Amino acid sequence: MESAPLKLGRIAYLNVWPLYEALTPAFPDGPDITYVPGHPAELNAALASRTIDAAPASAFAYLADPAAFTLLPDLCIRAATGPIQSVLLLSPVPLAELPDHLARTGGAIQLSGASASSNALLRVLWRFAWGYAEPRFEMVAPGTGFDRGMPFVEIGDLALRRYLSPPPGWQVIDLGQAWQEFAGTPFVFALWIVREGLGGRPLATLDRVRRYLADVNRDLPKRLPELVHSPSLPDWAPAEALLAYFRVVNYNFDAAAAASLLLFAHHCRELGLIRAVPGLRFAL
Repeated sequence: MESAPLKLGRIAYLNVWPLYEALTPAFPDGPDITYVPGHPAELNAALASRTIDAAPASAFAYLADPAAFTLLPDLCIRAATGPIQSVLLLSPVPLAELPDHLARTGGAIQLSGASASSNALLRVLWRFAWGYAEPRFEMVAPGTGFDRGMPFVEIGDLALRRYLSPPPGWQVIDLGQAWQEFAGTPFVFALWIVREGLGGRPLATLDRVRRYLADVNRDLPKRLPELVHSPSLPDWAPAEALLAYFRVVNYNFDAAAAASLLLFAHHCRELGLIRAVPGLRFAL
């Protein structure tokens, strides 16, 4: 309904916390907006089923079905330069030994049920950056990969915790850094995706949200040293670690980010993960 509130997804991870920490007081739950939390794959599904109107969601979701969605301009979730700290491949052996390890043990790489973009990124890196033969992949629930003793993809806050305190004997490969080394550009993990056909009052609210977030994003670098002392942040990471993390997460969907996204799409098409490299269509 065009008079209904905007249903806006919210990734339940620290990577968007600075934006939503500013957004929710300015646009509280009410007649104009409703927030729907979830991990990226859950928000992908909610967008596809049209149960939410917009969300920062997996970039791969847009690439896989561009006719169903449009984008907000200027905003994304990407690495500032290389490392992202919260999208990782964890391996019981060094990366160079991993193909032989999998062949010897009959093991598989555990993909995360939480993130389509990160899983596709690993598959692109595996083939085109590292030049390895296709392994066996298995999908597992978020946060369960470590229990299986096989290499696994971890994202979000669980990944950040493992980045800050690596499990003894495990190799931690930052997939954002790996893409930067391969492509020379920061990887775009999430886009602000809008369901096709959104209009009326929800779209007008979304436009106000977009403009507000642009202002928040512009002022964020100077506000971060204060924000990391917020009592709403978790106690498992010290303020200096959170400050370092928030400084490697970047929200600018500029020309370089768009080029990086389309390069990723090209490799996804080569692997048969998407049908074609789409154009970028914007809602506003």
